[in-house]
Amino acid sequence: MNLWWVIDNFYNKNPKFRKFIMKSLFGNKTIQVTLFDTELMINSIKENGYYRASRLCNISSLLRDEVSVILNIAGLLSENDTFVDIGANVGIFSSILSRYQKLFPDRQIYAFEANPDTYERLKINSKKYGFKAYNIGISDRECELEFIEGVVSHVFTTVENASRYNIKDKITNIKCQRLDKFEIPGKSLILKIDVEGQELQVLRGASSFFDEQRIKAVYLDGYSDKGVLDFLSAYNFSLWDGRKLLETDGDLFSLLAILPEKLREKLC
Repeated sequence: MNLWWVIDNFYNKNPKFRKFIMKSLFGNKTIQVTLFDTELMINSIKENGYYRASRLCNISSLLRDEVSVILNIAGLLSENDTFVDIGANVGIFSSILSRYQKLFPDRQIYAFEANPDTYERLKINSKKYGFKAYNIGISDRECELEFIEGVVSHVFTTVENASRYNIKDKITNIKCQRLDKFEIPGKSLILKIDVEGQELQVLRGASSFFDEQRIKAVYLDGYSDKGVLDFLSAYNFSLWDGRKLLETDGDLFSLLAILPEKLREKLC
């Protein structure tokens, strides 16, 4: 006898007892919840699974902040596009989006991660899911920069952008390169940038791709320099909330910039 058998037989298959427990824990109310940045009207008992999921989303940064973005980026990708994951970490975006390569074999994914330790796990995931991964920082020039670590891998950043989340004596020299020095195929590119303060440098390092109008969209997981908005405006990008897909003036953390001309190509 295992735990699931007990739950299934004494809880799931005993609806009166189950309803009593749910009412005691969650009440019986019609309430608006948010799931993946979509507001839904539900009943706390009759749609209890959605109710519990909404509460879980509120305390999970992955479910609250990233799943909606992944869904929106997936909707922007066309058959011959390339997804470029800059600051890929272990490759959650790249690994999930790689499943579409089964349907669109010409679609490609490139992932860049500066942290050598994190890259070891990214490399394993890239081999499993069939995307290309590189252990290098992306900047606006070929150089070496000092990066500083934190307890968790996603706060790995340059010394200039260090915060209280970083460990002062954990500094590593990392080779960096411009993105447009890489031969990245694809009719259109979608960039995801999560680089803890180096956003403008990354954009400038891809300027040739922007000049050629190959960039369809850019998702920025935060940015620290208002010059980012000036850069995107100069190339006529429209600005959207990356999670809710609502137009914005750009003053928000989760920013999705879309080039309307490239989007119309997808629709045609």
